[in-house]
Amino acid sequence: MCNLSQVFIDEGLARGMAKGRDEGVIEGQSLIVIKMMKKINKTVDQVMDLLDIDESLRPSISKFIKAQCDQNEI
Repeated sequence: MCNLSQVFIDEGLARGMAKGRDEGVIEGQSLIVIKMMKKINKTVDQVMDLLDIDESLRPSISKFIKAQCDQNEI
């Protein structure tokens, strides 16, 4: 295999791993927010404020939680 094709493979692998990590963070944070919502009877935004979740993650977390609600998994 030539070196150029290996570079493309390595870049694709790195991107895939980064995306997987990002999705894992979103899912993990979302599950924590859901548990907190149930235990302390607060809204998504209130719990994210309490947990001081980064503003950049909040839309993705809200989207994940909404999808869970739509599937009746929470």
